[in-house]
Amino acid sequence: MTVMAVDSTRMTDADNAPGIVETAHTFGDDLVGVLTRPAGTPAGTALILLNAGLLPRVGPFRTYVQLARSLAAEGFVVFRFDQSGLGDSPVSSQAGEGRKRRETVAAMDVVARETGVRQCVLGGLCSAADDAFNIAPQESRVMGLLLLDGVAYITPLYRLRYYLPRLLHPGKVLRGVRRLLRRSASIGQATIDPNSFRDFPSQPEAVDRLKALDARGASVLMLYTGGIERYYNHKRQARECFGTVMRSPRMSTEYWADCDHTFYARQHRERLSATVVEWMKARYAG
Repeated sequence: MTVMAVDSTRMTDADNAPGIVETAHTFGDDLVGVLTRPAGTPAGTALILLNAGLLPRVGPFRTYVQLARSLAAEGFVVFRFDQSGLGDSPVSSQAGEGRKRRETVAAMDVVARETGVRQCVLGGLCSAADDAFNIAPQESRVMGLLLLDGVAYITPLYRLRYYLPRLLHPGKVLRGVRRLLRRSASIGQATIDPNSFRDFPSQPEAVDRLKALDARGASVLMLYTGGIERYYNHKRQARECFGTVMRSPRMSTEYWADCDHTFYARQHRERLSATVVEWMKARYAG
C-alpha cells in the first residue's frame, strides 16, 4: 500500500496551535486523509475520525478540524480521512461488503507507519459513529469509540418522557393532531424507527458488542444531543438501552439537550473539543 504526502504544513502561533504538524496523505484505493500530530512524541493512542454523513473530512462547521488540533495540542495523533466517494476520495474500485472496514484498516496502517502509534479510538458523528460501532468489534487495534449521536434505541421510558408532556399540554396535542391529518403520520416523530435511516445493529447485538469491548479494555464515550430527540431524550437513556454494561467505568455518556446535531453553535463545538480532550487524556494519556 502506497502512502504519499501530498501536502505538509506546520501550524503557527497565528493558528492558535503551536507545535502541531499536519500532513495530507493518499493511501489505499486513492483515499485522502489529513494527519494531525504533535511535534513531539505522541501519546500511545490515536483518534481516527470517519465522515459524518456526506460531509468531507473537515466535519460539520469544521468540527473535526478543531477537535483534531485541540487533541494534537495535548499530544494525541488524529487522522481524519474521506471514505470512498466522499470529499476528495474517489469512488472505490472495490466497492462492496467490507469496504468501510478495509478503508479504516488502511487508515490505521497510515497512522502506525507515520507515527508509530498502533492503538486507536475510532468514531465521529452520526453515520461515522455507526461505522465505528460496526467496525470496532472486528479490529483488535480499536481500543475505544467516540460515538457522537450514535447508537441508541427507543425505550418505554423514552415514550413516556416524549408523550406525557404533550398529552398534558392541549396546544401540543392540537398541533399533533394537525400533523396527523396533514402527513398521515403519528403525533410528533417519536415513532420513527432510527434503524430505518441509520446503520444500527439489533439491540441485543449492540449490548453484546459493548460487553465485548468492555472485556477487551476499550473505553466508549457516547455523547447525545437534543438534535436526535426522535430516538433519544434523557441522560440515562443509554443505561435503559444497554443495561448493566453501562455501569462499567469504561463506559461514559453525555446528553446535551441544548445542542443541535451538527454542533452549529461555536460554544458547542468548543465544549465538544474540551470534553473529548478531557476524556482522551483521562483514558489514554499514559
